[in-house]
Amino acid sequence: MNEAGGHPTGGRTARTRQKRLPLSISEILDLDAALVEAFAALRGVRERHHAAMHIKYPPLPSVFSESIVIAAAEKLFGPAWKASYGGSECDVVLRDDLGSTRGVEVKATGEHEFQELKAKDLRAHFLVWVRFGRRYREGSGGIAIAILESPGTYIARPCRLDTLRLERIPGVADALNVMTFSSLADLLSTR
Repeated sequence: MNEAGGHPTGGRTARTRQKRLPLSISEILDLDAALVEAFAALRGVRERHHAAMHIKYPPLPSVFSESIVIAAAEKLFGPAWKASYGGSECDVVLRDDLGSTRGVEVKATGEHEFQELKAKDLRAHFLVWVRFGRRYREGSGGIAIAILESPGTYIARPCRLDTLRLERIPGVADALNVMTFSSLADLLSTR
């Protein structure tokens, strides 16, 4: 920060001036702990102040969910696949040992599980939906990762839906690969 308390030149940090980097595993786990703490703090404020019910819980940052998919790519897609940010083309790009690439769009939700699917999401090779469930409301809990290959095959146009509506779309239930993990550390472990 500069002396006035703002960011250096142009309001950008050194990290944002360079190529976008995913969070490391330790940063992912630290951000997860911070989210648990932020949700707990807001619950406490809501318990003490009735009007605080109008304060919204923080959104789950896209850097968080995208970094999780990048860090866990081999576990989610197989050992041949490595992942990185996809730039303007997609959220995450997968590359295998033979040079093949696949675009991945990443969504993340908490317990209410509503998501907006845009045209870009439907054009992706894979739609990955990171489902945190009640993890942040309860302070801990498992995570589900739902992967849908060629989402545009099943979803004709952009829409807003939850997991139940997604799974009711003809063909999706059979095509959807849902993996559950007892914790974020379990998902990110290399074993």
